[in-house]
Formats: sequence, C-alpha cells, structure tokens
Amino acid sequence: MKKFAANNGFTLIELMITLVVVIILAAIAAPSFNSMIRENRLATQANNFLGSLQLAKSEAIRRGVQVTMLRDGNAAGEWQGGWRIFTDWNRNETFDGNANATDCSTEGQDCYLRIYESLDNNLTLTGDAKYQDWIAFSPSGEVLSSGGGLPMGTFTLCTPNTNGRDVVLNNAGRMRVEEGDAAC
Repeated sequence: MKKFAANNGFTLIELMITLVVVIILAAIAAPSFNSMIRENRLATQANNFLGSLQLAKSEAIRRGVQVTMLRDGNAAGEWQGGWRIFTDWNRNETFDGNANATDCSTEGQDCYLRIYESLDNNLTLTGDAKYQDWIAFSPSGEVLSSGGGLPMGTFTLCTPNTNGRDVVLNNAGRMRVEEGDAAC
C-alpha cells in the first residue's frame, strides 16, 4: 500500500483568508498613516521657518549689521507667500538694494541673504500683532518687531485637520516650536 506524503503548502482558502485580513488591516492603518504624514510635513515646515529665523539672527551677529526678515504677500500678517532675509544697513526694515543683490561683499549696501518661496497651498503661516510685516535682529541678536514694544510673539503654522505649530519668540530672542493649542 502506498503512503501519500504530507502536504506542506497553503490551500487556496487559507491564502484568501490571509489576504482579506491583510487588506482589512491596511484599510484601518491608511488614515492614521495619512495623518502622520500631514503632521510630519507640518513639523518640517515649522522647523524650516525656525531655521530661517535662526539664520537671520546668526547673520546679524556675525556681520555686525541689522538683518531683517520681510514677508512677501498681500495681507498683513500672512507669511505663507514667502519671505526674504537681507542685510539692512540703514535699519529701515525695507530692502534698499538692487533687486538681484546677492553679493554681500560691499559694506553699506543691502543685500539678500536668502529668499524663501511660498509654502504649499494648504499651509498658512501667520504672525501675531508683533510680526505683521517684518522681524529684524540687531547686531547684538536682539529681536525687533513691526508691532513695537517687547518682541515676545508667535508665528502660527496651520494645515487643515491638525493642531498646527507655533514658532514662539521670547523677550531674549530665544525661539522654539510648540504644538498649537487649537485645531486650525
């Protein structure tokens, strides 16, 4: 009498059940994954903006001249249209150099240190009353603001369905990123 060898493979039914379970788990995980991607993009943009503030401050100290960060855009306080960082020799918070001035070797002439493009369409970046139009750093690193008074203030970065991020500046010019308090 012949003995049959044991079958070590999967049946079609077992394979289909496993496939259905994997599909169900993927469907459950997909929304969470999208939320994680959205949160990571928001955190990246907040850190990029923080980096531009830190660049402006460090360049002001290094060069010994006021460095101004001026927003591009139509409405006051809206920074998502981009911003420009430049040396501001006469401290008027206005770029007085040639429109293409990126050569900073001539002392006494404003020049662009960096130009940032607009943010993605679904992101908004707004400055509070202190930072409606510009923020500047003195040669000592002190924060100067378009709102006057003490420079403590906040920039808020938002995207739909998140709590957003706040870039906070204190009176000493220290900057940090925090998770926003309310949904955007």
